[in-house]
Amino acid sequence: MTRRLTAVAVASIAAMGAAGVATAASGHSAKVYRATLNPVDPAATTAGLATVTGRAQLVDGKKNNKVSLHMRNLAAGTTYLWHVHTGSCAATGAPLPGWTYRTQDASGNGTLTTNGAGNANTKAKSRTFDADPGTSYSVNVHLSTATNGLPAGTIIACGDLKASKAKGKSKPKKAHPPQAKGPKS
Repeated sequence: MTRRLTAVAVASIAAMGAAGVATAASGHSAKVYRATLNPVDPAATTAGLATVTGRAQLVDGKKNNKVSLHMRNLAAGTTYLWHVHTGSCAATGAPLPGWTYRTQDASGNGTLTTNGAGNANTKAKSRTFDADPGTSYSVNVHLSTATNGLPAGTIIACGDLKASKAKGKSKPKKAHPPQAKGPKS
């Protein structure tokens, strides 16, 4: 009888330890937001960029935050401005402070310079960004100079950042105590 109680006690302690490890492993993790950038008309069409497209990914980490931007079908060899903004594309707010862009102008605006095919990739980081679940965020690309009668600063592409769902990640398994074996004969 004593062996059985000892085996059950040991199994219970092991199960609690395994459950504690599963809980610790599911602590704070980075939250990922993604956006597909589309042309903002009529500005994109007027600027000759009706087919501009792109994608952005923002990772809201515990200590480090980063955003990457990949754009296609812009004018070749041209510099554009870009920002992470509060608000959606339909109601864009101010650029978020605290982001350090890989390349930026004297005013701290992120810059994006296209290659000969009109494509560009860039990124930014922040140690102060902390996403608020009740706030919407977007990424947009602006003209850096007047183009086809449009003033510098005109938004030509925008995408709303949406929290992405985990892909292929499973939930931690619950620990089950091992079955206690009966007394040895």
